[in-house]
Amino acid sequence: MTKVIATHPRAVVLMLVAAGLLLGLVAGNAVFSPRASADGHVSGVESVVADDAIVNHQLGARSSREQVRIWGSGFAAGQEVILLINDGPGTPSDITNYVTNTSDTNTLVANEQGAWTTVWTLGRFTRQRSGIGPGDGDVERMRTLSVVDPGTLEVITSTPLAFCRLSDRVGIAEDVAEMESELALLQADRDQGLGTKPVNVSDAAWALATAFYPAFEAQLDAQIAEATAELEAKKAGLSVPSHCPA
Repeated sequence: MTKVIATHPRAVVLMLVAAGLLLGLVAGNAVFSPRASADGHVSGVESVVADDAIVNHQLGARSSREQVRIWGSGFAAGQEVILLINDGPGTPSDITNYVTNTSDTNTLVANEQGAWTTVWTLGRFTRQRSGIGPGDGDVERMRTLSVVDPGTLEVITSTPLAFCRLSDRVGIAEDVAEMESELALLQADRDQGLGTKPVNVSDAAWALATAFYPAFEAQLDAQIAEATAELEAKKAGLSVPSHCPA
């Protein structure tokens, strides 16, 4: 499970902010809109980019090795920031614990040129109950990666990330091909039928086979129906949401 942000003082405030948003007590863009702070701590020209806007979310992976490299620029020299992932529902998830190049205070610090870089390893973020929103574990979603001032918890800048089951669909396609092959064999057996009586089979043996064959056909029909249903369910996993590459 992604680290519960309530273990940090700033996380407590984040939870309160999220609750306020849900209750309509805070303006809709009061937290998740880029803006400069009045004291000049934020330069107003900050930006953040990721090496790829498409993130391979391996659903259910115990510990994903997928990484996202993130760059920031235009910040005030020495400015500290934290990173949050938010996709709308639920409390924002503080992922700063899971990135590289953090300071002793668990923040990212801009260098003298106002830039910083880090790598986020998804790790346990791919588990079905990753704690970042209701039902999030089994849904591919567009998310917002936000760079946040740890002092004011104001979003300085943000970038979109599309979470897509890229490698999962490769495995699903392989499973579909294997299941289609097995279904074809079952269907071939069913279509072949009992056929005509072989010359080396006695009338008594043929009569017995003929008597029992309907039960065998029924069994084949049941297997075909079950295999077809399983195949259709598996194929459903190949559907691609509009924000993901086909």
